[in-house]
Amino acid sequence: MRGIIYKDLCLFFKGIDKLVLAVLGGLLVLFGYKSGAYAGMLFSFALDMMVGLLHLTALEKEEKTAWRSYQRTMPVGAGKVMAGKYAAVLLTVLVSVVGAVVSNLVAFAVYWTFWPEVLELSILAAVALPPVFAMFSLPFYYWFGTQVAQFTSFPLAFLLFFAIKNFEDGKWAVADLEGLVSLAGDPGFLLLMGALALAGMFLLSLALSAAGYRWGRR
Repeated sequence: MRGIIYKDLCLFFKGIDKLVLAVLGGLLVLFGYKSGAYAGMLFSFALDMMVGLLHLTALEKEEKTAWRSYQRTMPVGAGKVMAGKYAAVLLTVLVSVVGAVVSNLVAFAVYWTFWPEVLELSILAAVALPPVFAMFSLPFYYWFGTQVAQFTSFPLAFLLFFAIKNFEDGKWAVADLEGLVSLAGDPGFLLLMGALALAGMFLLSLALSAAGYRWGRR
């Protein structure tokens, strides 16, 4: 399974091409111009989405080389194949977490304004968003193909950009989220419940992807 994880990680990092870097660079300039000290957080949100979408790019490369047909000849079951792929998804969360920390530190160095709660929200999103993108899109890919998987990622991307746009327009702030959390109950308990729910959905997604790998489209 280590070989499968290594292959998926290589495809992921090869997907970081000039276009991806240009998009991220453009967003960094845009957020820096419009969002000031919040630029690091908003850029990290965009990076989280990009990390999730890059896993779809890796699947497209597999499809072009007919990798699945070759992989079916190997003595590796669907469960191990999917476990390796989902493990690679979790490992790439490190990219988004590092990006969240670095982008917020850069914003602090430029604007000399630092809010711990902004960094906390950035890291929380960096941990949660890439797996969410992957766990929603991967089952659709293995059952129905690349195009359907891409369509499922559009609503998630739209919601994220909608949230960023509303933040820039002043329609919500980090303090609003803190207020909602305090009204809902103990933050530690909510975080634990959220982590358990995310883990459960992640395992369900893995099972659906494994079933799609076995019996879905060929």
